Amino acid sequence: MRVVVTRAENEAARMGSLLQKAGCTMLVAPMMEIDFVDAPVDLEPYQAVVATSANAVRGLAKATEERGVRVYCVGKPTDDIAQELGFTNTEHSIGTHNNLVNFIKRYAKPEDGPMLYLHGEVVTGTPVQDLRRNGFKMAAKLMYKAVGAKGLPDAVREEISGENPPEVVTFLSIRTYRLFREVLEKEGLLGQMAKVTAVCISPAVADFAREIRWKSVLTAKEMTARSVVGVIEEMKENTSSAS
Repeated sequence: MRVVVTRAENEAARMGSLLQKAGCTMLVAPMMEIDFVDAPVDLEPYQAVVATSANAVRGLAKATEERGVRVYCVGKPTDDIAQELGFTNTEHSIGTHNNLVNFIKRYAKPEDGPMLYLHGEVVTGTPVQDLRRNGFKMAAKLMYKAVGAKGLPDAVREEISGENPPEVVTFLSIRTYRLFREVLEKEGLLGQMAKVTAVCISPAVADFAREIRWKSVLTAKEMTARSVVGVIEEMKENTSSAS
């Protein structure tokens, strides 16, 4: 089974190892290129940092050698990356940005000092304002920029434009889906998705994906790359049973 992975290239390898174990062929079509801000971060004034994405943590690892700082992560995947990069004092919320304030209030106190929110150019919700309303002193720092792809890689374009396009395209964010749709429209390939299954990391992403016609749209049980691959494994098993 051929699977188009739309993640940035620095993240695709992680998902690729899971797909390889599942017996799938990965076709990498990164919809974003991550450009990290090249500037040091002084963590001395802060009781903790808040990271809502893996790339925010990657940016932090490039900006400081300090690994003992408290890092509050949104979701286990971000926490896993933080630990892989050597950060030793991490906690993660279960779920999405929506419960970020309640999660942090369980572990931190405003009187213990300000916190630093690490982010990319696109910020989901209003985390800094929400935490300020709950008494926390907050600072924010841009850690990376995500540059949208201008087109498909040649090998992936050839596969998608063929009579039998890849069976699956994966989406791990709304922005990635939107960029993929824009590229397909630009290259006149949107109609090919009627032969392809979209596997999405969350119901929110799946809702956006349903804007266009797919063979089917499936949603992972959990918001992790491993759970996305789990859906693909189930597809393979069902296909084998049917044959």
